[in-house]
Amino acid sequence: MEFKRLPIILKRYDFGSKMRIAQKNSMEIMDFNGIVRKDKLVNRYLPWELETFALLSISTGKEDDNQNFQGVKGVKKFNQIMNSIRNYAHPKIFSKDEEDNLFDYFLIVTGLTQFPIQEDIHYKSYRYQYIFNFKNEKVDMGEEFRVKFENEYQDYLDLGIILTLNFMSKNHSQVLKYIMTEYKHIVKNLTIERQQFIELQSKITTNYQQYLYGFKYYYQYPFITYNEKIYLPLPHLIMQSVTSSLLFRLTEGNKELRAAFGKEALENYILHILKMTNQFDEIVGDFRYPSKNGGRDTLDAMVRRDEYCFMIDSKSMAPRLGLRDLTKEDIQATVCRLAKAVVQVYRHLTERLFKEYFPFGKNSQFLPENIFGAVIVLEESYIRREVVIKKAADLMSIREGTEEYRYLCSNIKILSLYGLERMVFEDHDIIAKLIENRDSEKNWFAYNLLGNEEINQEVCEEIELIIKRNSQTMEAFIEKLKKAGFS
Repeated sequence: MEFKRLPIILKRYDFGSKMRIAQKNSMEIMDFNGIVRKDKLVNRYLPWELETFALLSISTGKEDDNQNFQGVKGVKKFNQIMNSIRNYAHPKIFSKDEEDNLFDYFLIVTGLTQFPIQEDIHYKSYRYQYIFNFKNEKVDMGEEFRVKFENEYQDYLDLGIILTLNFMSKNHSQVLKYIMTEYKHIVKNLTIERQQFIELQSKITTNYQQYLYGFKYYYQYPFITYNEKIYLPLPHLIMQSVTSSLLFRLTEGNKELRAAFGKEALENYILHILKMTNQFDEIVGDFRYPSKNGGRDTLDAMVRRDEYCFMIDSKSMAPRLGLRDLTKEDIQATVCRLAKAVVQVYRHLTERLFKEYFPFGKNSQFLPENIFGAVIVLEESYIRREVVIKKAADLMSIREGTEEYRYLCSNIKILSLYGLERMVFEDHDIIAKLIENRDSEKNWFAYNLLGNEEINQEVCEEIELIIKRNSQTMEAFIEKLKKAGFS
């Protein structure tokens, strides 16, 4: 079955039938921490394959037949469709004209498609509870959230938790209608009419060849209405819809709020989680110091332990939509922005720190090789680190092979916020990981400092409290179900 024929084939199938079989398979890959472990995904359709099926199913427009996926024949047809999606080769990645970029392109599209939905949901719950309740004299994220979404953030998170656990149970369908009724004030803000979905999605692309890797609007609107019925085709995405997608929706088109979020909420969150550890002797936030030009700002977070220090600059970056379509202009713009952030950290570490300002005790002294820096990005773009570092070196006219270039590669990192969260929440020794990476040239351009280490089941007290609180949310709802007559 050719991939290009799928829109024609799916147009013959009843819309409800397509949504139900997507939901059934989505349920099978769900775990309360996120997506099920790799070993459990064997013989199951993968999340991004199901997302492509759902997008194709929604985007066909009004169906011209009412076939379904029931019975042996229906299941066989569904498997043929899914195998066609699985075997699809992105035309740009595998184009002969792009052979030199194959590796870079593959990393970008697979990273953006596969990795965010595999992040531990308890960590993201903690992050967004902090962010959407953050308030200081410059920004009130809680009030901004209430104005935009009409309710407290906790209500959205509770719905995500309840739905996730409900779809993991055998009797999910019995109480789904009740959940939808109880949380109808939240569901309405996560719902979109099918035609409106098609119109929004068409602004991203109308080219079915980009559906596998392109951005899909049901990350923001998991509920689809059609012919006066409501569908949730991909329950495995519900927690994405009530965490990172809500931030995107809240700040979309509002540069002032996005800037305030990055400068206030994000910076304070990074300081907050660093203070959760007992790894550091000193933790200092950014401050303004006098200079020849009237004043300069330090980096956002600065920590010290013994003779080592770690300096952080945060960027509220999210991947451009064009990255998923491998638009060269968006790739280059992302490389340039990351490289400029690296340059800023490098110059602080080598030209300003301990020369223009002293964040720690005046007696603190550090060898250059023990001074580390990092750019922390809100969301990963999966651009190869070596490409960014080389661009940063070019911007500073630093030649490869020099001592300055080696320091740039070994001591300055680009890390995702999730990567930092993992080190904090799982109590990994951050300084030790930085030293280990510095001393291993083969790992200089790694995406994170933990390599392929599995999620540590031993987590800090704050995450244990989040896990307990999420469990209590479900337990309280179960009691409510019992009172409503559900067994």
